[in-house]
Amino acid sequence: MKGLREGSWDQACALASQSFMPLHSQTVSLADAIDRYLSQDVLSLCDLPAFETSAMDGWAVSGDGPWKLIGEVATGKTSAEVLHYGQCLAIATGGVIPAGTTSVIPWESAVEKDGQVSGEIDLGANIRPAGMESKKDDVLAKAGTRVSPPMAGLFAAAGHDAINVIAQPRVAIFFLGDELIHSGIPVGGAIRDALGPQLPAVLRKMGCTISSFQFVKDDLSVLNSEIAKTLDSVDLVITTGGTADGPRDFVKPALKNLDAEMIIDCVKVRPGYHVLLARVSHKAREIAFLALPGNPQSALAALYSFGNPLIKSFLGASQDQLAEVEITTALTTPEGFSRLVPGTINAKEFTPTTYLGSAMLRGVAHAQGFALISPGVNQAGSTAHWIAFN
Repeated sequence: MKGLREGSWDQACALASQSFMPLHSQTVSLADAIDRYLSQDVLSLCDLPAFETSAMDGWAVSGDGPWKLIGEVATGKTSAEVLHYGQCLAIATGGVIPAGTTSVIPWESAVEKDGQVSGEIDLGANIRPAGMESKKDDVLAKAGTRVSPPMAGLFAAAGHDAINVIAQPRVAIFFLGDELIHSGIPVGGAIRDALGPQLPAVLRKMGCTISSFQFVKDDLSVLNSEIAKTLDSVDLVITTGGTADGPRDFVKPALKNLDAEMIIDCVKVRPGYHVLLARVSHKAREIAFLALPGNPQSALAALYSFGNPLIKSFLGASQDQLAEVEITTALTTPEGFSRLVPGTINAKEFTPTTYLGSAMLRGVAHAQGFALISPGVNQAGSTAHWIAFN
């Protein structure tokens, strides 16, 4: 069950992004494809536009003016009229150009009186040729692209009703800890659960679907049993808490029970040191097991650092290239460790929030992301990598 033990942040991130293959492809409607990742290139099924169209509201004219108005091009239909020299038809933006048209003159550039239209227009003006935007079989978007609403609109315009996307990773979440309570004010040594309300939402934004989430007491046999119930229907198991080596830390024994292959066993970063990533083989499938620390800020730091690239690998998505930011105040790290500091950026300048402890959420609640601070002393003006929340 050996893996990378106390590797650097960069080493662990690389392993998280490269250790699992993309999931299977599925066909979904365009409406359901928003924020999903393409499993294959999307090609245009037709020229776009599919025919010559008008770029303006006005008149389709033939030759030089004045022109005799002989009718109107119906929106969304091909006109049976053939324009001859000195004739015109009223036309709306996007209307199909009738045969014989030499130009389209806009309303504001001409005068209509007594069935005659007068004005001046250059030959070929305001006519969009067929295929001006794309030709049939042009690549509109490549595999691995995240589908935005405008992109779904483009696919529709190019003739698609449905497209092929990568399946969303199905996740089972287990929140561990006898000390956790789930409502009211904590008293008598209890701790109010702060991860339950946020982790499912973060994972959905990362592209996952939540199959189940539950709170499990600190009991190895119970944890083993509950994990086993989920393995047939998930691609990723996530736990919070219990990742260290103390007498009440049961994640490593649970991984041993699963005969899991350890990939990451702690990372030299604060917060987020006690993070684990393992591979579970189950019925000819490989399931990822990501164990996050129990402290709220540590859990978020580990999830954005290593969970996000893991999920992107499942989705066949390109990995983020982290931007560089300039820190506005000196920051130090524990010896030999990187540090993840929550904060905000403005014009590529990073300012840390207050309340930076690994068990604290007040600072990270007002942050835009984490700055990845290099080991050692980093003076104001030094650069850091930026891990954005969105």
